[in-house]
Amino acid sequence: MMKLYQFTFSHYCEKVRWALEYKGIAYQPVNLLPGSHLRTVQKLTPKRGLPVLLDDATVIQDSSAIITYLDTKFPNPTLTPSDPAAGREALEWERYLDEHIGLALRLWFYYHTLADRDLALRFILQGAPWHRSAAFRLIYPKVREKMIRLMNINADTARQSEDQLLAALEKLDGALEGRRFLVGDCFSRADLTAGALLSPWCLVADDQASMSLPPALLESRNRLKCRPFYRWVQGVYARYRWAACSP
Repeated sequence: MMKLYQFTFSHYCEKVRWALEYKGIAYQPVNLLPGSHLRTVQKLTPKRGLPVLLDDATVIQDSSAIITYLDTKFPNPTLTPSDPAAGREALEWERYLDEHIGLALRLWFYYHTLADRDLALRFILQGAPWHRSAAFRLIYPKVREKMIRLMNINADTARQSEDQLLAALEKLDGALEGRRFLVGDCFSRADLTAGALLSPWCLVADDQASMSLPPALLESRNRLKCRPFYRWVQGVYARYRWAACSP
């Protein structure tokens, strides 16, 4: 059985979980925590990032590379359109969304979250067993410092990320006008990527949002709830995420 090394809270890992479950592929999740994940990941690959998929002796790292691998090995149902032009367009959308929504939302979120120890721990420790949670709480200050340094998180990069994210959401709204899908007339990796990366914003219930989002992101989320992309993400999840996992 495949193993997926992941952070449960990561929207990039959600991309891969969605792809695996959409295709009906059984896998074993291996849930890791920031900092201590390095010892595990570096036994598999020189790079430190997650997600990592282990398929027997084959190691695939990065959400986009994993989706391409799964589409090659398990082509039905495919997430990459068979038409070459549409396939390239889906990949272009995925690259754009990964950078302009995925990275931007992550940096902006962490800038406002990491300083709030309780909020950050609630987010990072989702689903972690109590003994690992207790150990992580002790090392959190060092993990926080390292995350800030490695991701270059500061007031300037947070403002740039917010601007980048809002511009990407404008583009997404425009692309969805009068359309069900970002590419062609079928669900693809482009739609999956947009849905997964925006799921922390669009899927959390209002009563939970006030507990899980820092004030700056909560205010922005509430202001943007009426936008087309927001309702579209919820619809995509209902039709292609949760329905695909139902027996």
